[in-house]
Amino acid sequence: MKRFMASFGGLFNTFGALILYWLVFLTFGIKPAIAVTLVFIVAEIIWRMATHRPFPVLWWFSNTMALVFGAVDLYANTPFMLRYEASVSNLITAAFFAAGAVGEEPLILRFAMHSKNGNTIPKDKPEVIQFFRAFTLLWAAYFVARAGAYLWIMNAFPLPKALMLRTVISWGSLGVMALISMKGRRVFALCQRFGWFVAPSKAPLTSSRPNT
Repeated sequence: MKRFMASFGGLFNTFGALILYWLVFLTFGIKPAIAVTLVFIVAEIIWRMATHRPFPVLWWFSNTMALVFGAVDLYANTPFMLRYEASVSNLITAAFFAAGAVGEEPLILRFAMHSKNGNTIPKDKPEVIQFFRAFTLLWAAYFVARAGAYLWIMNAFPLPKALMLRTVISWGSLGVMALISMKGRRVFALCQRFGWFVAPSKAPLTSSRPNT
């Protein structure tokens, strides 16, 4: 439980506005969600400036996405917008994760570094970087698949039923992905059993003595 709370705290520290927006939106509706999110963002900006905390790139992404979702949902008062806004937002998120797979520190590795045991991750090992890069691409593929599922659901069912199915699939699938991510060490060990993401074997040392 403590590990889960530590992981959730690290996620909320970066994605607090986005998480808060969806929680309030699903409970009270769009206008309260926008109001609470704006207040939260302003309060967090003041808090970070007062405590001299940095503004990471992921923080800017989270808050920008929360405001974009709010603006789209506020404007989406027609069935046309309601049917496509979730697919578009998921494709944007997928593109962000795909871009985050490139570089010395993949996006999921940055998330993991904020967790309780983040300082124990051997990020200098190539096989670890490859694993987190693949995991980041897996998240990108997940959001692409979710965008496709939403597109089909919103056009295959009446709007009220489609919105209900979309909510269930959204939180259910996200919970599964989050659970898999929290078991990252076990997933990494399982991958290595199949021969994936293993450390490169060192070439045997050859003797420098001439043959006689």
